[in-house]
Amino acid sequence: MTAREADDDVVDHGAVEDARSTDRGLLGVYLNDHLAGSVAGSQRFQRLARTLHRTPVGADLARIAEQVTDEREELRAVIEGLDMRPQDLLKQAAAWVGERLARLKASRREVASSTTRTLLEVELLRSALVGKLGVWQTLEDLAEDLGLDRDRMVELRRQTQEQVRTMDDVHAYVRGRALRGA
Repeated sequence: MTAREADDDVVDHGAVEDARSTDRGLLGVYLNDHLAGSVAGSQRFQRLARTLHRTPVGADLARIAEQVTDEREELRAVIEGLDMRPQDLLKQAAAWVGERLARLKASRREVASSTTRTLLEVELLRSALVGKLGVWQTLEDLAEDLGLDRDRMVELRRQTQEQVRTMDDVHAYVRGRALRGA
């Protein structure tokens, strides 16, 4: 078998089997980028849950908002447990400030556009969950090399997959009303 053929061996959900060890510097950058995104993401989920709290999807959004916040702290703990201190506090601060500025900008728009803003927010957050799914898949693949609890990474991956399915339902609810004036 050639080296290229060995690199093309695919297992599980697309992970490439590789005997090389994990580059902890690259992993640190990757995990910290996800952590920065999760700061803004958890805030946005909380805001969306408040916006839709009196709708049939409100309770599901509140649950996801809580889970996303808990997962942010779990990711922070993973980073610290790997002796990689959360870097780029500037990125995290920028994400927080950016989320606040987006909120201010949104509040200045006409109320009539609030339904389309909500639809776009649901779509953005659904996409963010798919991105978050990637970090749990990556950590699941690297769990043995990093000394992480693989079962916990599987659990977080599955939880995120369920969140995506729930956001599909939220999207169906919101899009059914957003452009129809209801």
